[in-house]
Amino acid sequence: MHIFLGRVEGDEKCGSPPSGHQLSQNHGPGLCSGLGRIFLQGKGKAKLESQDDVLDSFESCVVDRIDLLLERVDTSLDEYLGRSKAPAIAINPIVEKKKSAAKTVSGQVEVVVQHAAHLEKPQLRFKRPVDNSNSPWYPRLSHKYHAMVPLGYKFTEGEDVDSTNILLSHPYHYEIKHISYPPHMFLSAPPILPKPFDTTSFTWVNTTEALQAMLDKLRQATEIAVDLEHHSYRTYAGFLCLMQLSTREEDWIIDAIALRDELECLNEVFTKPEITKVFHGADSDIIWLQQDLNLYVVNMFDTYHASKILAFPKHGLANLLEMYCDFIPDKRYQLADWRVRPLPEAMLRYARSDTHFLLYIYDNLRNALLDRGESQARAVEGGPSSFSPHSFVREVLARSEETTLKVYEKELYDAGEGSGSNGWDNLARKWNKISLSATAPNAGPDALHKYVYKAVHAWRDRVAREEDESTRYILPNHFLFQLAESPPPDMPALLRIFHSPPPVIKRRARELLDAIRDAVRAHFSAIQATGATEAVGANKDAPVAVEPPQDVITTENPTSSKLWSNPSSRSTTSSLFGPAALEVKTSSSLSISTSSLFGLSQPVKGSSGHGGGRFQDVLNKIHSSLSIAPSVPQISPISAPEDVIQVDEDDGESTIEMQAEVPFVPASQRAKREVVEDSLVVVGQARQKKRKRTTTIVNEETSTPPSGSKSKKAKASDGESATKEEEPFDFASIPNVLDQVPASHEEKRVKKKGKQKKGGTGYTYGDFPAPPKAQNDLKSGNRSHTFK
Repeated sequence: MHIFLGRVEGDEKCGSPPSGHQLSQNHGPGLCSGLGRIFLQGKGKAKLESQDDVLDSFESCVVDRIDLLLERVDTSLDEYLGRSKAPAIAINPIVEKKKSAAKTVSGQVEVVVQHAAHLEKPQLRFKRPVDNSNSPWYPRLSHKYHAMVPLGYKFTEGEDVDSTNILLSHPYHYEIKHISYPPHMFLSAPPILPKPFDTTSFTWVNTTEALQAMLDKLRQATEIAVDLEHHSYRTYAGFLCLMQLSTREEDWIIDAIALRDELECLNEVFTKPEITKVFHGADSDIIWLQQDLNLYVVNMFDTYHASKILAFPKHGLANLLEMYCDFIPDKRYQLADWRVRPLPEAMLRYARSDTHFLLYIYDNLRNALLDRGESQARAVEGGPSSFSPHSFVREVLARSEETTLKVYEKELYDAGEGSGSNGWDNLARKWNKISLSATAPNAGPDALHKYVYKAVHAWRDRVAREEDESTRYILPNHFLFQLAESPPPDMPALLRIFHSPPPVIKRRARELLDAIRDAVRAHFSAIQATGATEAVGANKDAPVAVEPPQDVITTENPTSSKLWSNPSSRSTTSSLFGPAALEVKTSSSLSISTSSLFGLSQPVKGSSGHGGGRFQDVLNKIHSSLSIAPSVPQISPISAPEDVIQVDEDDGESTIEMQAEVPFVPASQRAKREVVEDSLVVVGQARQKKRKRTTTIVNEETSTPPSGSKSKKAKASDGESATKEEEPFDFASIPNVLDQVPASHEEKRVKKKGKQKKGGTGYTYGDFPAPPKAQNDLKSGNRSHTFK
């Protein structure tokens, strides 16, 4: 947009703007200085020092800068005349965005204390000692505020319930199921902005007087935001450390450790149905309130359920704070050690932020639920179903009721089955250790690991209850599985597993080692008991032998040679097969007619009545290899050679044949062997082809006819003469290998090349031929024949 503001001297036409050359001539110095100031205000870094600079960059220096100035004038005029309007929907209020990392005065990021090892256990100062016994927990509510039914009333909903579970029921079950919600919860109203986070002060409540002053203000409120901070690392069951409460006007942070026994008075506000208690993700909060403070909640709105029904992509409190309040909390303190006293400023800011903006988030979520319900009701208007605009809000309240009806139950340790959230079976499944779970067999290669795992897990749980420490603090889970998979045999091996042994392990390492050894002994005792039971079951129906089983063969004269000469000698009992009730017939064959393995009498091959077939032959071979008594195989009657001496004993009952002993002859007295002279031994030469022997009959009178013209009679006579009289082979006619002239290198190359062409194998790598050529390789047609 170009505007000509005045008339320039020397120009007759007022409507046409002067050119850049005319401007530079008439108003050169002033124009350069004015444009220079404008140019420096923009993003440019150059300076306009002469008229040439204006002519060279007239568009960027003059035109663009004037356009920018005129746009700013238009914007200012619109704001002054009220023409610019705010957006129709305000998504985020104007709230200062906080940095995620809090810094100290020196500028360094504060260190988050997660596990303060130097702190004294605050549970040691509790008026009511911590109960870590393996027994059930019962509610200790002494007074019931806003009761519709008296304390101890059992709400059954028309069903008969066992009277033994009356004490385990929820004290406010009837009140929660028959609640009348305030009407303002179903009305759409503009969200009430929270007070500035930095300018709003909070109250630290750690005395009874401050608690009563806070309670007086809470009785006048209609909505209360609640959040809790819990600690579970240096205690077995866990305990509350902080409670944050916020109304529309003020924030409170309550020291739940100092006022642990006095906070039950908050039931007056928490169970009042006219006051809406806003939580976010209250599944654990409801349990902790019952366990430690004996508090119950009636009329709760859980913003987590609202975000689920509205189908938000993320449902965490940090995402809701960023979406509606443009506030990013420092989540480093989510796992901080909240037992620290006094609390650092950064931790207090984080604790306040969880409830300071929560009521504003509740307003936006309630309006969104009502808007969606109204649109859904208009969509189904006139249909068969009557859809209420409050349906989505009531759905959130119904889910919140189910959360408030939860009852705290102490986890009992089940050493046998390992059930429960703190059981060994659940832990093994979480770590994907199926061989250590309850479904794994108690016998096998992994049975020892399972015995040790169960013993160490039970020892850890027992010590954690005694020391009032978490099981993770006593023995981390990865060390637990390492001990189960590699049981240490002694104390040095046990301490070698830990890079730095936990404090409790240093004091009670002997107990842990004894528990591992007891588990190993129990495993081997179970193996022995199982083996004895199986042996008794296997021999239950077997006949009882009169004589004890012996491995020694009993004969009349053990030293006599009849043991080896008489094949009928055998033992009557066997330690492997029991009493020998087999009848072995004395025959030349050393096979038995009955099998001890199969238990059925089978005829042996060669005996009468044997069955045919290949299976029978195989079965006979198996039977023939089984014998009850050792015996020497009979020697077939073969004529003894000349150097075999037969020795007859005096009684003449047996004959022993043995090899004749060859006397030792010294080397000087041995007969000399004839040495064949001119013998040639060829080593390392290729094996030559066998030469065919041809017998030639030298006939001086007549010449030898060709082989093809020989008659059959001549061939027959030649054959007869060759068989009758064979001439000795003349070794002198064989050419000597050393006299052969080796072939030249070129001849070998020619022969090899010919072989390659004939075979067509081409290049080979080792014992494997080369891969075939690809189809896209160059063929011989692409080869030039210019030069040969």
